[in-house]
Amino acid sequence: GVSGVAPRVQTQAIVSSATKSESVMLIGVDPALESGVTFIDRTVRQGTALGAGRDREAVIGRKLAEKLDVRLGEKIVVMAQAADGELGTAAYRVAGIFATESSSFDGSIVYVTLPAAQRLLALGDGVSTVNLRLTDRSRIDDAVAPLRAALSGDGYSVVPWQGLIPSVEEMVRVSRAIRSVVMAIVLAVVAMAIMNTIFMAVAERRRELGVLLALGTRPVAVVRMVLYETAATMALAAVVGYGSGVLLVTYLGRAGLDLSAFFSDYDAIPGLTGIIYPRLVWASILVPGVILVVGSLLASLYPAAQAARLDPVKALRAA
Repeated sequence: GVSGVAPRVQTQAIVSSATKSESVMLIGVDPALESGVTFIDRTVRQGTALGAGRDREAVIGRKLAEKLDVRLGEKIVVMAQAADGELGTAAYRVAGIFATESSSFDGSIVYVTLPAAQRLLALGDGVSTVNLRLTDRSRIDDAVAPLRAALSGDGYSVVPWQGLIPSVEEMVRVSRAIRSVVMAIVLAVVAMAIMNTIFMAVAERRRELGVLLALGTRPVAVVRMVLYETAATMALAAVVGYGSGVLLVTYLGRAGLDLSAFFSDYDAIPGLTGIIYPRLVWASILVPGVILVVGSLLASLYPAAQAARLDPVKALRAA
């Protein structure tokens, strides 16, 4: 269930320009592997992202570039405590400037290549973390348990993302609860609207229904006819509605949906970008669809029963 793995080196460091110094988090990444785990390479707004072999280059956040007053092509000096107790120092050229919706993230992160960070910190081939991305994030417990069992006693710590940013987990839980309540309200409103539509259809066709009953049509056949019409209406609505929704999500999944205006300076989720790329989740499509169809048929039972109980004589006179 693992779709990507990326080793990292990360440490607190001091980065300096010709005019100013700032405390930052220095992160050494393997550019080819990191793109399979995170999307930081897609947030570069100026210059280029890190590449293999470019060990003298760094990518910094836009806010940090403003603090240090540096531009593309200029040099910064990074100092950090190395593993051997010495002070590691290295100069890097600013090759790219990234920007997310989190000003604190953009003002405190410096990316260099993994070999560059390992040399700076005298780590040899050592790394700080190995980051995993799953194909299905809902199965995170299934991935964590065997990893913990395999790495127990080796000095490793296996931590799911909920343990790293618990505030985001709470936000996800609240969001799911709100979504469930809103979905229940929407389904109830739709069911009532369908019931009202069927009532109107029955009222407008009282004469036809009266003729059918007068000719000997059984009431159960009238109920069945109304239910069939409801099912046909729902099938047509599903084709149009779901078809439009799938096309829209597919397009936005490629082009992206810009929500920057709503997430400016949003620091709760580090590295959050204002552009989201929705994707189709069939469980979120099929389950509400089945509930809606079943609920609509149940909602149409009452007007169908009313139609079956019509008095043929009164129905013909009223028409």
